[in-house]
Amino acid sequence: MTGFQPTHAEPSVVEWLLHDDQVMRECFGHATGILKFVTGAAYTTVTLLDAAHQHFCGDLGALVTNTPRDSSLSEHALRNGSVFVVEDTRERDDVQSCALVRYPPHVRFFAGVPIRLPDGEPIGALCAMDPEPRRMDANARGVLRHLGEMIENDLRLRMASAVDPLTQLFNRRSTLESVHRRWQDAPDGEGVGSVMVDIDWFKQYNDTYGHPAGDGCLRAVAAVLREAADEHNMIAGRVGGEEFALLLTGVERAEMGYALERVRAGVERLGIEHRGSPLGVVTLSMGATHTWRHAPGDHGYREAFGVADDALYEAKKDGRNCVRFA
Repeated sequence: MTGFQPTHAEPSVVEWLLHDDQVMRECFGHATGILKFVTGAAYTTVTLLDAAHQHFCGDLGALVTNTPRDSSLSEHALRNGSVFVVEDTRERDDVQSCALVRYPPHVRFFAGVPIRLPDGEPIGALCAMDPEPRRMDANARGVLRHLGEMIENDLRLRMASAVDPLTQLFNRRSTLESVHRRWQDAPDGEGVGSVMVDIDWFKQYNDTYGHPAGDGCLRAVAAVLREAADEHNMIAGRVGGEEFALLLTGVERAEMGYALERVRAGVERLGIEHRGSPLGVVTLSMGATHTWRHAPGDHGYREAFGVADDALYEAKKDGRNCVRFA
């Protein structure tokens, strides 16, 4: 174990952008400000899309927390693939079911351009909206396109410094930064869970199958962790060779235990052969602790992850392939 101890020096990419990355939020602010000036629209925002919802970074964030993704105008922009403009939603039957059209602010004008991650996956859209119909000329559409490209470029540079290239989880430094920020922002009484994760007998796996196969194993395990991060508002980062750290917020201990057990079982179900393990397949050991923010047992995130690391040691003593709480 590497003894992961957060110091003040990071979930899914959506959670990271919404809550943890100030650099990209400032980029979003600059882009939406320019777009408002160019279009004169009442609302300009960056929408971020997870599997089920769209979230807002900008004017609408104070009015609407999120809306269903499948009834979002941003989803139309993503399907279009480039600049998408509706000058009057009442003239388009295909957008009548969209939440922001049917309900306040009753959008009549919409313009959006998709935003993609470096691997090409769409993550959201830069949008302008207004409760009144508007015209948008070719110059304004060009500005919207260029602003979208600017955000994608900044996102590419930011992710290169924040994300582990092998696993596509946050790297150690970004994990440290996000754990610190998320812990500090958690309100009084909110449940916080700290978790250390280790791939069982990973050295033996590399010795048996070679390092290229080991890299493939790390990617497969990381995919399970990324899925859990999307589902459970979790920070997930790679903090050592085969070690990972997780932070869950807004959770009860029982809910946290259920989420971690799903992760452990999910890796076991991958069925990755491991002749160097007595279990025959790749598995995880997990050590965890749960506390309530600002309660008597909350001694800070450094101590919490130290306790989780001790619990990971107990999981290894108990035969591995298990979750242990301390």
